Amino acid sequence: MFQSLLNRWAIIIAIILGAIYFIAPTINYYSIINDPDLQDINVDHLKEESLKLGLDLQGGVYIILELDHHAYLLQQSQLAPSIKRDDLNHIIKDAVDQALLSQIDVLDQLALFDTNNEVNLKLYYSNLLRTNPQFTDQDIIMILKNNRKESMNNILEIMRNRIESHNQYGMGEPTIQRFGDDRLIIELAGVSDPEKAKDYIQRTAEFKLSLVHDNSKLGDIIQSIDNDSDDIQLSDILSGDGRGNIIGFEKDYFVINQIFKQQEEIFSDKYQILWDDKLSITQTGESYRKLYLVSAKPAISGGQVQNPKALISEFGNENVGSWIVNLDMTREGKIKWSRFTGNNIGNRVAIVLDNRVFMAPMIQDQITSGSTRITGFADKQEAQDIAAVLKAGELPAPIKIAQTNYIGPSLGEDSIQSGAISMAIGLMAVFIFMLLYYNLSGMIANFALIMNMIMITAVLITMDAVLTLPGIAGLLLTIGMSVDANIIIFERIREELKLGVKTKSAITVGYNRAFVTILDANITTLITAFVLSFIGSGPIKGFATTLSIGILCSMFSAIFVTKTMFMTLTKYKSITKLSI
Repeated sequence: MFQSLLNRWAIIIAIILGAIYFIAPTINYYSIINDPDLQDINVDHLKEESLKLGLDLQGGVYIILELDHHAYLLQQSQLAPSIKRDDLNHIIKDAVDQALLSQIDVLDQLALFDTNNEVNLKLYYSNLLRTNPQFTDQDIIMILKNNRKESMNNILEIMRNRIESHNQYGMGEPTIQRFGDDRLIIELAGVSDPEKAKDYIQRTAEFKLSLVHDNSKLGDIIQSIDNDSDDIQLSDILSGDGRGNIIGFEKDYFVINQIFKQQEEIFSDKYQILWDDKLSITQTGESYRKLYLVSAKPAISGGQVQNPKALISEFGNENVGSWIVNLDMTREGKIKWSRFTGNNIGNRVAIVLDNRVFMAPMIQDQITSGSTRITGFADKQEAQDIAAVLKAGELPAPIKIAQTNYIGPSLGEDSIQSGAISMAIGLMAVFIFMLLYYNLSGMIANFALIMNMIMITAVLITMDAVLTLPGIAGLLLTIGMSVDANIIIFERIREELKLGVKTKSAITVGYNRAFVTILDANITTLITAFVLSFIGSGPIKGFATTLSIGILCSMFSAIFVTKTMFMTLTKYKSITKLSI
């Protein structure tokens, strides 16, 4: 097959046309957005099909995530709401504030409290001493540090999985890395809405299915809170929607939440009071949400769900045409779900994500399949975000955003310009050298190099990759490696010609003998690139991926394309002396 010139040229032309087809949207997209006179043209369809640029080229969001020590240390204590928990709450708050002033670790500050006999940690963290009751308070600090280290490693892995859909092939963005003992740095390219990105990143993805209790019971709890409070009365703030539901207006959210938090011990042993995720508007234009009273102990938790998928609801279902998230359950989850739905027919179940009720459908029959769905999403992006965070899993510890920087595209424009200039200079230098040193053969190598660059760009686009500065460095390195293979071949051909071998035979022998050398050299480089790609992250991955693609494309262009051109010359033109 490959001995036929017709077949060889058919393959080359097909690859060139295919590459141009994939590159065309990128050329059109960047031509339009960089032309002030064409700013009113809708280019969303082109953007999806064009080459994506990384944070360092087009700007984006730089986020520092920090472990929420206050919530985390309370979580580690596993104390029920009590006076002892209130004491721990004040101790942790003092430790966090003092650690910030002293610029030391919060856990080291707790250790100082213990050294000064201000705190007895055994009173609050007895659950950590089950393995050895003889542990001291310093041992508790070490356990907390080890738990924190494990939690941060898990958060790092979950974050990488969570944003994998934004960067399927690891082309340098987003970069996610550890920073100290309790921080992560995340960089997201091309994010135009930093607030939405922050909400997505910070989401804990705590998912559960809980029984919804009657609103009359919620009314009783509200009355108990009012009876126990000398301050603002909840009954004066909350209202009814005319259908038996209790609602709260957006302007009162902060006050209502503060009252619930202060009076939590009245209901938290058995119940949780949660807001509806959907915001509703009254006829007068006021925003409000419904309140739900759900069981504190969920029927199903996030660890018992699997295979979340965002898709469009099909015909025959409610919410047809809208985006939903389908969930399956583990074997344990299916058993629990079947038992729960069988025992609660006629009651409602709340589908809760991050302490917000997405929906509360009626249980009409026992469900044995373990499948369920979440509806009520505003758009495709929200459904995909929920599916992504559920698939990645719940964060093992609470986190908060310590710093957010929005990086504008001006730096990217300078970087793109510098990268384009350096690539152009590199290409021109290689072109001139090959022409001067190898004459006509150098021109053939230059054609193969141009084709190589086109193929690499097309492959990057089809992989939905993100191009960064390290990726451009990988492309520049590929330029040199591409002609390196041709140089090896041309030198082998020269040696054969010096020995008096005829031109056609010299070309054949030169390619055959150089092939093994080229293959060995490229395989060793590929091995290194694959290791960097699988083990490295961020910019290292971007460099490795472009280098790997460049090596594979350069081998094809150097061995297959240039040989085809030489075969064409020797077949249709009698060459006695090769210009090499």
